[in-house]
This record gives sequence, C-alpha cells and structure tokens, in this order.
Amino acid sequence: MFTLEPRLQLCADWVRPGVKMADIGTDHGYLPIWLAKQGKISHGIAADIALAPLRAAQRNIDRYHAQGLVHARLSDGLAQVFPHEADDVVIAGMGGENIREIIRAAAWLRNPEKHLILQPMSSAEDLRLYLAQAGFFIEREQAVAEKKHIYSVLLVRYLGAVEVFSAAYPYIGRLDAAAAENRAYLRQKLAGLRKMETGARCAGKTAEAEQYAAAGAEIAALLESAEGNGEA
Repeated sequence: MFTLEPRLQLCADWVRPGVKMADIGTDHGYLPIWLAKQGKISHGIAADIALAPLRAAQRNIDRYHAQGLVHARLSDGLAQVFPHEADDVVIAGMGGENIREIIRAAAWLRNPEKHLILQPMSSAEDLRLYLAQAGFFIEREQAVAEKKHIYSVLLVRYLGAVEVFSAAYPYIGRLDAAAAENRAYLRQKLAGLRKMETGARCAGKTAEAEQYAAAGAEIAALLESAEGNGEA
C-alpha cells in the first residue's frame, strides 16, 4: 500500500470517520483509495474534469482492490456529485479561484452538516475572502510543507453568517504560530506583504500600502508572541 504525500495526508486526517466523501480534482485517486483501504470512509468518489486522470484513478482503484468502495466519476467540479453522496468534500491541489468557483456552483454545500477540506495551491487569499463573505466558516487551518513549498489546509463549514475579519485574515486565515509549519507560512506571508507595501508606497498608493502594513503588523505580532513563548 502506498503512503500519501504530506498535503494529502493532512486532508485525509481531517476526513471524518465513517462518512461518504468526494475528492474533487482527484488526479490518480490516491486520497479516496487510501481512506477506503484504511477503513476510514464508507464510500468515496474520485472525481475529475478530465478523462486521463480519471482513467489513472480507475486503474489505481482496480490495482488496490477498492472496487465497490471508491468510484471514479467524470465531473466538472461537483456538477455530477449529489448531496447524498458526500458528507465530506476534499478539493485539493488546485488554485484558490478554481476552488472558489466549485463551491459557488454547488448550492448544496451550504449545509452545516457538510465539511469541506480545502487545499489551495495558489490564491488562498481570494478563497478565504470568498468563504468569509459567503457564510462559510474556517473551523481549523494548518500549514504543511511539501517539496520545498508550504501550503495551508482549511477545514470549512457553512454557518450562513458573513464573517467580520481582520486585515491579516485573507493572508493567514486561522493559522496560529504554534506549529513550525505555521510559523514558516506566516513568515512567508509577512515577507510578501512587506514587499507589496513598499511597492504600493513607491506608486503613491497610500491607502493600499496601509492595508498591507496593518496585515503585516498582525502577522508580526503573532510571530513575536510565539518567539516570546520560546517557539523558534
């Protein structure tokens, strides 16, 4: 049996035991196959918009004898996945804008009983802003390092309330500075915000620069607090 890479392993860890799950943009189908073979889920859908990765997923379903537990399905996002088929939905390994549009198009995700596990490869800021404005709440967030890159995984549920958020929220969501991976993510975002602040000031965009500065100050305070508690 194969092992999952860190990003997918963290996603797998957050899938609730015994649920039906759907993996959107499944690629090779590894996540639902692994969960099924570990006995963690009752059923899994490996969904992808393209035939080539879907065929790869089906080959792996056959190879690891997961027939009957995991089904490969051609689907544009969640268009061909029905509400009764997925309690937990994983959307990992694609841009935050794509994840946002998949969620926007699936009205049945606006249900507090559904859990979303999201791992954006880029544009995480756009995704977090959409979630806050559309009534989705980030219950948990954690950074994970993989192949010299660092990503964030979000556990999300619909609560229906538009969230009031701080300046730093789009950049770091609910990450704290307790874990080393979280601190690495925070430092990366802080460096980026400082560059954007400098660029905005040079361009005479004072209001924009102040927004970046406020977000950076929040992140810096988190890191300073962690260092004060002896966390490197």
